[in-house]
Amino acid sequence: MNRSHLFRWGAPVVAVGFALLLCAGLLLLAGQNPLVAGKALVLGAAGSQVRFAESVAKTIPLIMTGLGVAIAFRGGFWNIGAEGQFLIGALAAAGLGTKLNWPLWAALLGGMVLGALWALIAGVLKTRRNAPEIITTIMLNYIAMRVVEFAVRGPLQETSRTQPQTDVLPEKAQLGALIPGTTLHTGLFIALLCALGCWWFLFKTERGFLLRAAGSGALAAKAAGIKVEGEVLRGVALSGALCGLGGALEVCGATKQLALSNFGYGYTAIAVALLAGLHPVGVVPAALLFGMLSAGGGAMERSADVPAVAVSMVTGILVCLLAGVGRLKARKE
Repeated sequence: MNRSHLFRWGAPVVAVGFALLLCAGLLLLAGQNPLVAGKALVLGAAGSQVRFAESVAKTIPLIMTGLGVAIAFRGGFWNIGAEGQFLIGALAAAGLGTKLNWPLWAALLGGMVLGALWALIAGVLKTRRNAPEIITTIMLNYIAMRVVEFAVRGPLQETSRTQPQTDVLPEKAQLGALIPGTTLHTGLFIALLCALGCWWFLFKTERGFLLRAAGSGALAAKAAGIKVEGEVLRGVALSGALCGLGGALEVCGATKQLALSNFGYGYTAIAVALLAGLHPVGVVPAALLFGMLSAGGGAMERSADVPAVAVSMVTGILVCLLAGVGRLKARKE
């Protein structure tokens, strides 16, 4: 393995270790025992078959949104809007399933299409009006949240009208369970196939090469005759479709309905994509790590009296470290 590959795959491992050590030091300063907290975290995430299954269930939406962010970043589009695209995809699947009684394939396809269209709003603003995508995608996240809130309190609210959530999806719009008694569902195989498909697209097809070329250097790509704006829009559409499918999988597989609590995966996806080095295959173990942290955080709070927000602290530290690693790598190149 040459030095560049060692740096690429070794830096994230070092970053994770440093983030955990730093978090342990902060817990010590706060008067907590990091060993007790760490044990509770591990047992909560993988202490039994059921707990590990729940960790993997939380990994599924992180794989999908992580892939979406990685694809967009590869194309030079800083998509911070995975959360909004995820929510719009979830809303589409919930609406198609509960109100129109459409089958599973239609609910998943609807999530993909609506997620892609939602992302393309920022993509068109970027390519046609040069609007900064970081700002537009963040604003679209808030709009998506308000749209979901309106829907689950209004036209899509459950029949009893007592909770801000939709009715449970009909069985024909639900994904099957992999382990009874858990939220782990067959959408895991769809997520893994998407990761494999994204790898093949990026590194084995001409269109994937053009997308990576446009993202690596727009001026050089234009000089080579590549239509950069078109490649960016294709990457944005694919990114939104993946995130939207992630939302649809979550609604059809894990929660079986849409509620106001179905938020947050899109922001963690940025850390997942960065930890994976924007590589689709690397997204899978990175998503599993954050899925286990998320599942174990609640158990850590209950059994070790350590706030689950410590998991968010690890995520924030990781993002900062990985951003610094990316900057260092760019300077070396």
